This record gives sequence, structure tokens and C-alpha cells, in this order.
Amino acid sequence: MTNFILTATLILFSLSVQSQPNLSLKFDDIASGKVFLINKQNELIDTLLINSGNVTYDAIIPTPTLFYLIVDGYNTKRPLPLVLSDQLTEIEFKNFKEINENSVNEAYPNRPFFVLDPNNNAAFYEFLSNWKHFYNLIEKLSENDSPEQLEKRKNAYDSFLSQNKQIIKSNSDQYISAIIIDFLLRNNLLQIETLQEYYDELSLSVKGSYMGFKIGEKAGNAGRLQPGQPAPLFELTDSEGKNYNQQSLTGKNVLLHFWSSSCAPCIKEAPDLLKLSRDYANNLVVINISLDTDNERWITGIEKAGIGHMINVCDMQGLNSVIAKSYDVTFIPVYYLIDTNGNISLKGTLEQVTEKAKNGMP
Repeated sequence: MTNFILTATLILFSLSVQSQPNLSLKFDDIASGKVFLINKQNELIDTLLINSGNVTYDAIIPTPTLFYLIVDGYNTKRPLPLVLSDQLTEIEFKNFKEINENSVNEAYPNRPFFVLDPNNNAAFYEFLSNWKHFYNLIEKLSENDSPEQLEKRKNAYDSFLSQNKQIIKSNSDQYISAIIIDFLLRNNLLQIETLQEYYDELSLSVKGSYMGFKIGEKAGNAGRLQPGQPAPLFELTDSEGKNYNQQSLTGKNVLLHFWSSSCAPCIKEAPDLLKLSRDYANNLVVINISLDTDNERWITGIEKAGIGHMINVCDMQGLNSVIAKSYDVTFIPVYYLIDTNGNISLKGTLEQVTEKAKNGMP
């Protein structure tokens, strides 16, 4: 009899543990409809029904995982990122708005109110506020490219990075910090040396997570292109119709500079790139490879950066271009220095390339 009672108790306890949901949503103005939850690790989609303004989600989530939340007919263009785990996340939404525009100004008007937030998702929405403020400020400061305006843009960018680093540092043991870094990477808002600094802030558990490992790869901790290896072959045609490949550049140091017109750090360091090109004109061939997908934006970007007299290449394929894939380009700006023997001498930042040049290359 005692064994029976003990077994029944264990079963009831097990059921009670299993029945605890991972997510609870409450809408004050949406009584019915559908919610889609997209698991960004495996891209599986769960469809949930809104019942009298309430939604619950119960699944096995052994480790913190990024999901995208979409309310059918409301925010398809701007899914809400949420990190869920085996602990309950409870959210309330007031006056959930339909998003018709895909602009940054219209982005994420539906801020969650977290009743329970074990994964500290609130930190991501604090970051989003910083991002929108930074974007709007840069828009206002982009009316012209006077030295004063350029300096203000640099200061705005530095301030933006400082704010975000503090958020990541304060949440170094939370998976959400890796999600913030990934967002910055996908929007070309981090340079390589900054990425490494951010990655170093993450705890060991976050570094070992799904997103942490991906960031580690991008930071160069598991990169396949290392100094001393033969540089991947390339065939490039510049804006003037001239062709470049390893054979035509034999015996020369070559710098492949991957950038785009929408990359704020790329534009920021253009003056330093120009100086490097001038200082080592007899010993270095610089090829600017844009990952733009629009010809007009590319041309405008060249003019804005002041690099029109240099070698400029773009096949309008973005990250899908052959050379971007060959050189494992997942974020910009990034530089590959190739020595006179056709081997990779350095993969890194403009600052690192400049230091290498000062020391005589390769």
C-alpha cells in the first residue's frame, strides 16, 4: 500500500512538472487569433491559438533558445525575439499594434511587459531602444559629410557601442547577450576587434551555447582561413571593366577589403584606408569588394567613402557572392592581406593591417 501511494505521488508530481508551460501571453485587446512561434535553431514553427486573450506554450526546451513570436496579421514583418527555456516566461501586451511598414522607425512598437522573465529578455528590448535612437541620430547626421558631421557620427557610433557593451557585460551569463551580439553582426554594426571584445565578455556557458558557438566562429576562434594558408582563388572585374586575379597580381601584396555602403564602421574608417593605400602605393594593391546588392547604393557609397579612384568591385550578390563565400565573409568590414606568394598573411582589422604594413609586410 505504501509503495502504491509513493508511486501515485511520483506520477502526480511528474505530471505537475510537465504541465508547467514555458510561455504565457496575455493580450488586452486581441480576444482570438493565432500566434506563431518560430524556433530559430531548427526553424520549426508552432501555431498557438489565442483564447480570450490568453496563450500558453508548453514544450521541452532543455537549454535557452531563441524564438520569433508573430501574432497573425499584426507583426509578420517584425517578429518579436524571445529567449525561452524550461522556466516560465510570462508576458502581457497592451494595445498590440499592426505593423504595416518595415522601416526602423516603425520597428517593434509592441513592447512586451514581462511579468516573469527568467532569461532577461528585457535586456534585448533595452538594446532595441538604443538601436532605434542611434539609427535616428545617424539619419539626422547624414545630411552632409562635413568633417564636423563625420565626427559627430563617429561619436554617436562609439556611444552606441559603449551602451551595448555595458548591457552585454551586465548579462554575460544570459543567452540574451549572445542574441544582442548576433543582431549587431547581422546589421553590420560591429568590427572584428569589437566583436572579439564582446565575445570575451560572455560566460563559458553562453560561449558553449548554440549562438555563442556561432559568434565564436565569426570572431575567428574556429575560422578555417588562417595565416600561411593559400588564399582562395578569385576572378574580379572592377567598375572600369578591368580584370584582377592571383596570376595578374603575382609578386604583389594584395589587400582584399570587404565592405558595403550600409556599413557604418566601413564608412567610418575609409579615411584611414585611403591613407594606407597612399602610404604603401608601391608595395600594396587594395581591392575594395562591396557586398551591396543595389548598383546605385554602391556608387553612392563609393562617393561617400571617397574611394572612387581605388579598385572597386561588386557583383551585386551580397554575402552570396562567390568571393564572399570563398573567404568565409559573414560580417564586415573584414580585411584579408595576401602576401607576394599568394598566401594569407593576415585576416583582421584595418588597424592590424596597418601595423603589419609598418613592420614591412608580409
